[in-house]
Amino acid sequence: MAQKLPTNGPVPFARIMVAVDSTPASAAALRYLKRHLHPGVALRVVSVAENPRTLMPLGTWAGAQLEAAREELRRDAENAIHTARSALEGCGVQVEGQLVELSKEGGDLVHALAEAMSDWSPDLVVLGTRHHRALLRWAEGEVSAPLARLLRWPTLIVPVDYQAEPDEAPSRILFAIDGSDASIAALRVGARLMGPRAECRVVYVLDRLLAPATGALGVHLDDALAESGRTAIEVAADLLAEYGRHKAWGVETAIIQTRNTFDDVPHAIDREARQWYAQLVVLGTHGRRGLTRWLLGSVAEREVRLTSVPLLLVPASAG
Repeated sequence: MAQKLPTNGPVPFARIMVAVDSTPASAAALRYLKRHLHPGVALRVVSVAENPRTLMPLGTWAGAQLEAAREELRRDAENAIHTARSALEGCGVQVEGQLVELSKEGGDLVHALAEAMSDWSPDLVVLGTRHHRALLRWAEGEVSAPLARLLRWPTLIVPVDYQAEPDEAPSRILFAIDGSDASIAALRVGARLMGPRAECRVVYVLDRLLAPATGALGVHLDDALAESGRTAIEVAADLLAEYGRHKAWGVETAIIQTRNTFDDVPHAIDREARQWYAQLVVLGTHGRRGLTRWLLGSVAEREVRLTSVPLLLVPASAG
């Protein structure tokens, strides 16, 4: 069935939440975020003061020592909010802060942030990350619930080392799609971050492990997956062309493959992004079931670990 084309172009984000702490990763996220703010945006900065009892074996610590540790963590979180406000000055937006104290509210870092997001209902969440030491440790396996299972909002993840021109929207955007509803949602949401002039590259990853060359069956399966990929990228290209019909957007497409048994889809996407000099990678986070289910949460989580450029993760519900 042909995909219904949009009748209106993408609209800017109106409610943005950014989670911060005192690390350079937060500073990177804030620098990137400034380029996407405009007057009228509702922006909330949230910082979590962790519970000292969960951070270290306190042993006989009690009373004044425990309270001093709580106070230091609370002060660090407040300072992170103050620093964020200062970094975003001059953007013409009203910034409100939210401090979450786990020692009072209980729970863990990830679930506290998920609850804050659920209460406020942003249309975009922004996080900074550093490889193997993510801002919120969502990509490290240190928390009970993985990122993908909590992801209910479009989430922009900015690597700490990413360097970009200030005050410039991304002009080279890589969309990795699989033909699912999540892919379509990712196209719609990703287009909201694009400037008036942009180059888009839509790729479909053909995972060679799904159709090994084991005779006629493998050949037929490989052909079927390639045909599915061609259909998916054609639909995606049409959608982007329609969205950008009044803008100077260029759209190109490609089917790419994993290289060998030691390669996988996240590495193929990151490799393509680096070789094409992408300034933003856009992924859907819940692909369809079956042979092309590579856009599930596990892929999104691994992509967070790998990415060297900003990564926008979009759940199917966002479409």
